[in-house]
Amino acid sequence: MTLFACISPEQQHQALNDLIQSEVLSLAEKSKHYLYDRIISTLKKFDFDRKIEDRELAEYYYRYYLLTGLIPENLTAEYLNKLVDFILGIELARLIFFMRFVEQQRFFEMQGRYALQVILFYRYIKPIRRKMVKENAVKKDIAGHYYYTKSTLTEDKLLDYIFEVFNLDRIIHLGNLSKVLMFDRDYIYNDIHNDAEEQPSEPPSS
Repeated sequence: MTLFACISPEQQHQALNDLIQSEVLSLAEKSKHYLYDRIISTLKKFDFDRKIEDRELAEYYYRYYLLTGLIPENLTAEYLNKLVDFILGIELARLIFFMRFVEQQRFFEMQGRYALQVILFYRYIKPIRRKMVKENAVKKDIAGHYYYTKSTLTEDKLLDYIFEVFNLDRIIHLGNLSKVLMFDRDYIYNDIHNDAEEQPSEPPSS
C-alpha cells in the first residue's frame, strides 16, 4: 500500500485497471462452462446461432462489475445465476434491436399471456424503438413509416445502446423472462406474411 501511495494517480488507475482485468479474466475462465451450459440451453429456443467467445464473456463480466462494483471472492450459485440472467438479458435485447418493427410486434403478440405482452412491449420493445429512431438506426420507408425497414445498427454500437436504454435491473429481468418467452423464428421473420394487412399495434397500457 505504501508503494501504491507513492505512484502517480495515472499509475494508480492503470494498476487498478490491470488488477480488475486480471480478476475478470480469471472469473470468466473459472465459470465458463457453468455459464455456457445455462446460457446456450436457454437461447436455443431463439435459434441462437452465434458462439459466445471467451473475450465476450470477459466483457460481460467487466460490464457487470462496472454496474455493481462487485468482484466476488467466491463464485457462488447466486452470483452466477444473476450473471446468467444478465447475459441472457443482453443477448435477448440484442435480438430485439436487430428486429424490424413488424418482427418486434409479431414477437410480443405471440406471447401467451397478456401481462407478458405488456411487459415485453412497454419495458423493452418501446424503449428500443425510441433509441433506434433517435440514433437513426432505422429509416422511414416511402410511406413514411419505420415499420418494415431493416435496422442499420452495427455491432460496435450495440452494447453501448443497450446500456444506455436499460439499467441493471431491467437487463436481469429480461434475462429471467427469456426462460418463459415464446419464440417462433418462421413466424416472426417470414416475409410471406401479408404485411399489407398487418397494421402497427401495441397492447393497451392497462
